[in-house]
Amino acid sequence: MGSLARRRPAPMAVLLLAAAAAEAAEPTLSPPRWQRLATGQVRPEGWLRKQMQLQAEALTSHLPLFWPNIANTSWLGGNSDVDGGLHENTPYWLNGAVPLALQLQDTNLLALVESYMNGIITRQGKDGWLGPDTDRSDIWSRIPFMMALAQYHESLPQGAGRLRCESVAYRFFDALTRRLDEGVTLQTWSSMRIHDLIWSVHYFVDALPPGSHLAKWMLDLAARLHREGFNWNEGWFNSSSFATRPVLDPATMETHGVNNAQAVKRGAVWARQSGDFALGFAESWLAWSQLRRFHGQPSGAFSADEHLGGRLPSRGTELCTVVESMWSLLLTAQMAPTDQEALKALDAVEALAFNALPGSLSDDLWSHPYLQMANSYQALFGEDVHVWVHDGPNAAMYGLEPNYPCCTSNFHQGYPKFASSLFFEEEENRLISAIWAPSKVRSSVAEVELRTEYPFDTSLEYWVQNAEPFVLKVRLPLFLREAPESLRVWLHEDVVQSAADGFLLFHISAASTKSRLAARLSWAAKARVQSSPQQGASVYVGPLLMALDLKETRTKRDQLAFSAANWDTRASLPWQMALPRQPQLDPVVWSSIGPRPFQRGRCPLSVSARLAPLTIEQWPVLSNAPGPVLPVEEDLLEVERTLVPYACTSIRISAFPVAQPNTLLA
Repeated sequence: MGSLARRRPAPMAVLLLAAAAAEAAEPTLSPPRWQRLATGQVRPEGWLRKQMQLQAEALTSHLPLFWPNIANTSWLGGNSDVDGGLHENTPYWLNGAVPLALQLQDTNLLALVESYMNGIITRQGKDGWLGPDTDRSDIWSRIPFMMALAQYHESLPQGAGRLRCESVAYRFFDALTRRLDEGVTLQTWSSMRIHDLIWSVHYFVDALPPGSHLAKWMLDLAARLHREGFNWNEGWFNSSSFATRPVLDPATMETHGVNNAQAVKRGAVWARQSGDFALGFAESWLAWSQLRRFHGQPSGAFSADEHLGGRLPSRGTELCTVVESMWSLLLTAQMAPTDQEALKALDAVEALAFNALPGSLSDDLWSHPYLQMANSYQALFGEDVHVWVHDGPNAAMYGLEPNYPCCTSNFHQGYPKFASSLFFEEEENRLISAIWAPSKVRSSVAEVELRTEYPFDTSLEYWVQNAEPFVLKVRLPLFLREAPESLRVWLHEDVVQSAADGFLLFHISAASTKSRLAARLSWAAKARVQSSPQQGASVYVGPLLMALDLKETRTKRDQLAFSAANWDTRASLPWQMALPRQPQLDPVVWSSIGPRPFQRGRCPLSVSARLAPLTIEQWPVLSNAPGPVLPVEEDLLEVERTLVPYACTSIRISAFPVAQPNTLLA
């Protein structure tokens, strides 16, 4: 990315006076066990690059050309992006567009990002405040911008550009401190989501030179934000008031789905300042466990349409909830005190990244629904009678901004932050391969390329280039940890393998600068069934949730700018199907990945299944959606149907009733 415009002198007098009066002590942040790599050091390859390039060429690069919330943003002097008194859409977009541009080195997107970041920085107020100042209590809208600024900063080389970003950040934190001193309080969104800002404070503390007295002042600010923000642990997740049933009325800020997703990171983020990573992880994992236990869905997400919705597979999950859950869990994994605990968080991220995230986007990345459902047979405009409770009649349709515009601007962070976290660094010259996806990484210990089409494939290769010996520490996905006998490993002659706590450790000797194949892994991936009393049975192949192929048909309702459009989607095949108690789920068919990895009608994976058709009496409709998933106590005939990955469908059945006691073959 090119350097920013000429640096503007920053009025730092207030900060320097505060530093002069500070105590001589030099407070520090505890380093996490795993270190994240700077944005751009991990580059997507293979299907992941295709998917991210689709995103870049679709809405991420085109929203600034036609969507008022970004094209005419109040952050650059326009009069849009003021939804509900908030100014969140442009910061949301930048929080994803910045890392996406850097990871792809997309020239067009890099130029757009540069123009927006430079324009916003140039407009920083004399008092240090960032963005439109229409409501002094609207701290929240600045929070995603500060995360975008952090990712932008770490991509720049040492020099004037980085120093300018640091000045912008420190001046903003100074302005925030003065507002808090003047009586501005953390309210609603700001109070609920404040630990995203604390993460940014910590990031810029790390950027300070050793011994800087500004560190104490900034850590004092972080402590104040932590203290004055909502205490999610005591007030919600670890309280008898936590919602164990679908939320009706009154709905509150703590029942809001996106707030809950962002709150998961609270303990993990604060652990850097408290120094207690065990306690921090315990708090974050309790939060996620509560959400999954009482509201979990087969896709790995939890239901929240707009508020926590229980475990009925027809209840929806907001796209913002998915991407915010991923970011919270990635931080939870990074801050985990042990490998065993990091594994749990990474398992959760993998389920979301391969199911819930692409399952809430069109295959061309030009449209999305506000809500995705594990079970649905239509996604239409104007569903006045619907099963979700708190959102409007357009929440399930695929379009530019169905229901609310927040997801249109916020979904962009999903893939880039996922790609940035495929690898971490650990002490003792260790590189962590945290989640399998095709990628290249250039770290301080080695350059590594992971060649694979996982999860659409059953093999992978690590190609390495290293001048010094190092350890490549590879996480095994949950399905392989549960069935390790199916795994096969081939090693280069200078590589020694060991294993510990769900990881394979490849001890790789020093070599020339030439890239070489260090390890090859392969495994069997058969279809398997997971059952629960409330959600019947779901089928998985590896980490992929499988769904009934309904041969969906799409009807365009509105053609918008460029390739953006609003769509109605309906099923053309029967959806009321049960899974026999002893199902036939073969063969699993693998094929090549096309230009759209999750293309409807051309998915690289399918499973042939014998399913039992049900009547409307056996599986009733509830408010234009599949009703509760209950066992069917009858003998039924079976028919041949096809299952495809959840994300290769827009509408789907992925939680099936179980037909018992036995079925009769047709």
